[in-house]
Amino acid sequence: MPSSANEDDLAVIDAIHSWCAAIDGRDWAALEALITDPIFIDYSSNGSTEGLLAACEWTDRLRVLHGFDKTLHMVSNLRPHVDGDTAICTSYVNAMHFLMEGEEEFHAHACGQYRHDLIRIEGRWRIKGATFLLAGRHGGHKEFERAFAKARELAPQRM
Repeated sequence: MPSSANEDDLAVIDAIHSWCAAIDGRDWAALEALITDPIFIDYSSNGSTEGLLAACEWTDRLRVLHGFDKTLHMVSNLRPHVDGDTAICTSYVNAMHFLMEGEEEFHAHACGQYRHDLIRIEGRWRIKGATFLLAGRHGGHKEFERAFAKARELAPQRM
């Protein structure tokens, strides 16, 4: 039985919330179950990757987040647009990354917009594309890069 428009909207929004929760929880199996293989990723506005990646390649790239003590990817103003078995969901995102080493604090905080492209496969919404459009970084580019450099250094010890 086809689902209602409201049910589809809620399911798409839930997929975006699950994306954030899987990333912040470092639950790579849950994230891989949520995305297509391959997945299109465009984080070029933030100086990162753009292109079609294998699902495991995307989750491998995210493992740098193990270097942070905590991350919080918070989305708001979610606007799902469902068209049959495809959907686009735009949202605002605050992506915060925190790390303490001794008395030194490292912060990487980027704000912007997400665009997630989804497809319904066997009754489940899966993310087939994710684009991040950077609006700005609290603390600036240098602080952001400094925090990620430290996280890359620490991640192998923390996995």
